[in-house]
Amino acid sequence: MAQPHPFFLFLLANLCLQLSSYANSHLNTELTRAYSESLKLKLANSKAIVQKELKKNDKNAVSLLLANYNDFLEICTEQNQRELDKLIDAQEVRLDKLDDLKEKSVWVDYAKAEIRAQLATSKLLFGNRVAAAWDFRKAYLQFQSNAKKYPDFMPNRKTLGVMQVLLGSVPDEYKWFLNIIGLGGNTAAGLANLQQATQEPNLFQDEAKLLHALLLQLLDEDNARSTLPQITALTKEQPDNLLYNFMAVLLHKKAKKAELALQFYQTRPTGGNYSSFPYMHHMAADLYLFRGDFDTSIKENRYFLEQNQGKHYLKAANFKLYLAYWLSNHKPQAKWHYKQVRQMGTTITEEDKYAENFVSRNEKPNRLLLLARLHSDGGYFDQALTEVNKLEITKETPLPVRAEYYYRKARIYHGRQQIAAAIKNYDITIATCANEPLYFSAHAALQLGYIYQQQQKYDLARKYYLQAQNYSNHAYKNSIQAKAKLALSTLP
Repeated sequence: MAQPHPFFLFLLANLCLQLSSYANSHLNTELTRAYSESLKLKLANSKAIVQKELKKNDKNAVSLLLANYNDFLEICTEQNQRELDKLIDAQEVRLDKLDDLKEKSVWVDYAKAEIRAQLATSKLLFGNRVAAAWDFRKAYLQFQSNAKKYPDFMPNRKTLGVMQVLLGSVPDEYKWFLNIIGLGGNTAAGLANLQQATQEPNLFQDEAKLLHALLLQLLDEDNARSTLPQITALTKEQPDNLLYNFMAVLLHKKAKKAELALQFYQTRPTGGNYSSFPYMHHMAADLYLFRGDFDTSIKENRYFLEQNQGKHYLKAANFKLYLAYWLSNHKPQAKWHYKQVRQMGTTITEEDKYAENFVSRNEKPNRLLLLARLHSDGGYFDQALTEVNKLEITKETPLPVRAEYYYRKARIYHGRQQIAAAIKNYDITIATCANEPLYFSAHAALQLGYIYQQQQKYDLARKYYLQAQNYSNHAYKNSIQAKAKLALSTLP
């Protein structure tokens, strides 16, 4: 079994100096071990430890917090719709217990804020947006209060920082709701808080590193690459940590490094001790699709559909199965999954929205552009360029095909670091799309913003970020607007 990190010992020593103010709530070696198991997604192990600690002292806010971590991570990784109400009710009960405590301490106040934030996320995950927003507000106000009362308590900066960044990137169409509930974000302050939580020893330091890497990727896709060494190091330090492995797969996938992402996936820790994590199979199906290994992609997405107990990514998985079967010339199976896209799941996630929008247009993909897109998304840029160059564009070519042709070439050249060629094709993409409701123009503007920001041409970067925000009638509207807004907040 892995030994506790040295910074755990530092934290324990620091806490021992302050036990008089913590009263019943304190961290010990067993709870430190429980958190470590929880973060590895060995949730059954962690639950057993926490339950023993709660029997000894059911008023320890740290025990209540870690019990909540387990329920929250179970919701996130397993997404079992049948268990949702029970797990959310358990979080509400813990908040009531914390409110009943007479103890005034940092752990009680921090546990209230953290559990409330996890509760908000749990509700949001399953579409209960209004209830999630009010829980989010309560959590945010508690974190702000904690920051004033306990400015040196690093764990509080972790989630406060995440919330500040997320609030700073809310799409304009939801600003009215933020005004009603009286919230506003601050991206720079949020990143600073999160960065500090990654640097100073505390129990949640590695968790802060994961969240920081994820937010940097949201700010700029190129930032995903800058986080890869840190995530790789964490995964090597704890090869039995499934959450670290998931983040390594996710961020390498986002960075268009499909082969490395697949290496992490294929060496992920497995076994009955771990939470089931069906979504990882859906991610892997994408990676194999990028590579052109259609049979393995089909196998992974079929397994995802068999194991998944939630309602997210059902449309997306069927859409990817349609693509894999269609590209491998299995037309009856492709047709069946094409029909399933409309019949299954919801459109809460953007992947599911895209799948639904595609089949609603009742059109077939262009084989060459599809292969170019898939290879490019995986970082196979030479193969992608070969495919897109087979396509002949004329005045008679339908506008959506022309727009995607130039967009795909731009993304490929961008990936190959041929920046001048990328800029030229992004500009042509925008001109070709005109006012058509295609996401290519919005994404092209966002990518131009990234390029010009890296070149320190901040006026041009601002121009294109604003332009990306202004496109509103396309499938990826929310994510592109959020990314543009985040990027704007980082400009000098």
